[in-house]
Amino acid sequence: MQLKPLLRQLAATFEVNIDTKFTHNPEVTHVQFVDMTEALMVHRLYLQPESSQIVRLSYSWHGHRRTVGVVNLGVRLTTVIVAQNQLLKLLMTLGKCLHHDIQIQAAINQLAINAITADFDTTLAQAVRLLKNPLAIIDLNGEILTRSHTTQLNGTSIHAAVETNRVGQWLLDHGFAPDTPDFLTQVYVAEDRLSAGPMLITPLANGTEPIGYLVMPALNQPLNDQQALLINAIGQVIAGSLVKNQIMPTAESQRDRLLNLLLTERQGGTFADQFAEQHVQLPTAMVLIRCEPLADQAPMILQQRLQYLMLPRFKQVLVSTYHQQCMALISIGLAAYNQNQFKIALQQITKQADCRLIVSQHYVNPEDTFAAYTVCERTAQLKTGRGRVIFCEDQFYNLALARVNHLEILPFFINPALRLLLAYDQQNHAELLPTLDAYLHATCNLTRTAKQLYVHPNTLRNRLQHISELTGCDLRDAETCFKLAASFKLQQFLVQHQYQYRPDIPIPTQD
Repeated sequence: MQLKPLLRQLAATFEVNIDTKFTHNPEVTHVQFVDMTEALMVHRLYLQPESSQIVRLSYSWHGHRRTVGVVNLGVRLTTVIVAQNQLLKLLMTLGKCLHHDIQIQAAINQLAINAITADFDTTLAQAVRLLKNPLAIIDLNGEILTRSHTTQLNGTSIHAAVETNRVGQWLLDHGFAPDTPDFLTQVYVAEDRLSAGPMLITPLANGTEPIGYLVMPALNQPLNDQQALLINAIGQVIAGSLVKNQIMPTAESQRDRLLNLLLTERQGGTFADQFAEQHVQLPTAMVLIRCEPLADQAPMILQQRLQYLMLPRFKQVLVSTYHQQCMALISIGLAAYNQNQFKIALQQITKQADCRLIVSQHYVNPEDTFAAYTVCERTAQLKTGRGRVIFCEDQFYNLALARVNHLEILPFFINPALRLLLAYDQQNHAELLPTLDAYLHATCNLTRTAKQLYVHPNTLRNRLQHISELTGCDLRDAETCFKLAASFKLQQFLVQHQYQYRPDIPIPTQD
C-alpha cells in the first residue's frame, strides 16, 4: 500500500498530523518500532514513541529517516496500561491496513493443528520461529517458567530481558491480573523503563480461567505489526499446549492431581484438607482404573478423552497421569459396583475412547489407593486377561499363581481328579471333564448346568455319578467343589502360559 492512502486510513482511527514537507508517496510493506542499532530498510514505516501520547512516524528515504507524520494516541491516557494499549492498537491497525492479518492466518492455523499432537517444546519452538523473537512464560505470581528457555533461541537473553528487568513484578504492579475484566482480550506493549526495547505481553487462559502470561521481548527483531497481530492467537495455542502437556497447573488439573496425591502419599492425615481446598469430596467408596490406549494415544490425550466420557456418568471422577500411565478414580458404592450397569458403562467408554480398562477391587479407604494401583499393574502384566474391561477380582487366582517363582511346580497342585477325567475323556471319547467344569460354573445348580450343556437332567445326574465313582470326590461337598474349581483356574492359567503336561494317571478299566 502507498504511504498517503495508509495515513488516510489511519486517520479514521487516530488523530494524525501529516507532515506536508514530505511530498512523496512511496510503497509501504511493513511497520515496526525504531531500532537505532538496525540499518534502515526500504518500504518500511517506523514508529517512535516520544511520550505516552505522541508517536512519530518516519520513512526510510534515500538512506535517511524522514518524518512523515505524528500520531496522537489520546489526551486522557490516565495509566501506563491504557497508553500502551493504544500504542499496540496503532501497530495492529497499521498491520490490518496492510492486510497482514489475512496473510498470517494460515500460519496460525498450521501452528494450532501441529500443537494437537506435538509436545510443548516443539510448539513453543514453532511459535518462536513465527515471531522471530524468543518467548517467555510467566505464571500468575510473576515467576518465569523454566521451560521457556528450552527454545535454544536466546535462552540467556530471555532470562535477562524478562527476569532481570522484573516483567513479572511489572505485571503485578500495573494491575495486569487475572481479575481484570478483559483479561482474555488484552495485549500490552511493556516499555515502562522495563528494558532497552519493548515487549509484547498477552494473557494465557484455559477457557475462562487465567493461567499466566506470554512475553515476547524484542531481542532479535524490532517489534512490528505482524508480531502484534500474531501474539494473541499464538498465546491461545501456547495456553492450550501448556494445559494439554500439563506444564502449567489449572484449577481442573490441580483437582485431578489429587489422584496423584493418593498414589504418592501413604499417610492419609492431610487428605481431607487437601481435597477440601480444591472443593472435591474425599471418596469413601471407590475403584481405581488403569487406562491403556489401544490406538497409540498419548496418556494426556487419553486423559482428556476419558474426562469427557466419564464425568457425565459417575458422581465424581478424577483422571490423571501417573508414571506415564493414565489412571482414573471413580467414586462408586459397592452395590453400584456389583451391578451390571457399571460393567456396561465401562464397555461403552472403552469403545468410544479406544482403550482397555483394568478395574481394581472395590475399596473404602483412600490410603489403599496405591495398593489398588499395584494390583492393577500386576493384572496388566498377566496373559490371562481378555476383553476391553478386566476386573482385578476376576484375576485373583491368576495374580496369586503369577507370584510363584517356578512355573514348573504349578501342575503339581492341579487336583488329580481333573487329570484322571481328562485322560478318561480322551480314551473313551467322553465329556466328563467339560461336564464337571460347567457344573462348577453354574454353582452346582443341576437345572442351569443341564440347560447350558443341552442335556436332560437325568443324563447330567448319571455323568456326575460317574465322575464321583471314578474320582472318589463328593460333588455335594462345598469344600471339594471349591478345590476342583480352583484346579480348573490353575489349569486355564497354565494353558494360557503355554505350559504342556501329560495326563499320566492310570485309567480305570471299568465304569
